[in-house]
Amino acid sequence: MFAFSLSQVYFFADIIGAGIALYAFAKLSEYNRYFVTAMWGALAFLALGAVNAASLMFDLYDPAGTVGMIVSILKTLSACAMHIPMFLGIRGISLGAGADKLVRNAERNLVLTAVNYLLSLLVLAVSPLLGTFTPYASTVVYLYQLVCIVLNLVLLYKCFGILCPADEDEDEKKRSRFAIINKISDKVDAIDEERVRYREESVKLAMEEADRRIAEKKARHPHKKKKK
Repeated sequence: MFAFSLSQVYFFADIIGAGIALYAFAKLSEYNRYFVTAMWGALAFLALGAVNAASLMFDLYDPAGTVGMIVSILKTLSACAMHIPMFLGIRGISLGAGADKLVRNAERNLVLTAVNYLLSLLVLAVSPLLGTFTPYASTVVYLYQLVCIVLNLVLLYKCFGILCPADEDEDEKKRSRFAIINKISDKVDAIDEERVRYREESVKLAMEEADRRIAEKKARHPHKKKKK
């Protein structure tokens, strides 16, 4: 959903992404109430995405016209109404887990993402006045959005790697529903285990070699007892 919202070619991925986000927020709402608000934002985004898709298929309105601009503005506002509570929810859960670094990252991404939506709305609102400068302004916002996307994806990945329910066994490895992902994960684990084994064996051999050299040195130069 993050990536295809920037795509110039519409593959209806924002609708699919909003549906997945809606399901995820519903599951997360039991841990923090901000995700309930995020659910409503995702639902509005899903509906507006469907309106946009219907317009592309049946030519309901001109995307460059007034109606198209209104739909774009509402879609941007609904995306903001989805993401801001998401970051607040991440912050709340991270505070409860004592993950201070995640708290700071969530606060940073909240500010950066809010600025992203403000810039997007500003460009949409003043685009008739910008004229030929509109593509340049849009490019600047586009590049800024790319930075936000990368930071947001990194934050979500860190949340997955650090946070877990209180009743979950931290040492139990999670298995994916997809066999190919499990195979890749097992292969990576096997490589890591081999690397650790090789490092331990290297340290052991190095220590044995050091002990052997010390023993040889003592054998060649035995300490003579001093006479009193």
